[in-house]
Amino acid sequence: MQSLIMFIIIVVNFILQSTILQSINILGIVPNTTLVIVVSIALLKGKRTGGIVGLLAGLLQDIIFSPTIGPNAFVYFFIGYLIGLSEQKVFKDSLFIPFIFTIITSLAYHGVYCVFMYFLGTNIRFHFFLRDSVLLETLYNSILIMPIYKWFSNIFTVPSIKFGRR
Repeated sequence: MQSLIMFIIIVVNFILQSTILQSINILGIVPNTTLVIVVSIALLKGKRTGGIVGLLAGLLQDIIFSPTIGPNAFVYFFIGYLIGLSEQKVFKDSLFIPFIFTIITSLAYHGVYCVFMYFLGTNIRFHFFLRDSVLLETLYNSILIMPIYKWFSNIFTVPSIKFGRR
């Protein structure tokens, strides 16, 4: 059941990010909700689920929007996997942890993506790209993760104490 919910979240996020969120921007910057979802699910469900969600969401973006298939899938997969490694080691009820991880992964996503695209022959001026959009998008993503992480925490966390008859 949770796999179906995650698939629906990925598809709905893709539709929202490519339609409605394009018109809701601040200074021309749109939040990377896919990154926020991958970080949230990886923190809550672990490395395997985080990696799979990152791979599927990245492939969907690459197939539809990217001239090459693979860069988004590669980056989102490793972000989901690496954040998922810390699933058992962090306190999941705090909103500070996903906030910090989102700042780190937003910067890492753009850095790795630019390096990846450089080796594929795309000319990206990283200094101007960083100054003009990455920092604002990082702030946008880190604020956006708080309600999304709280909502996913309610969906994917099963209470450990059960009351009732045996």
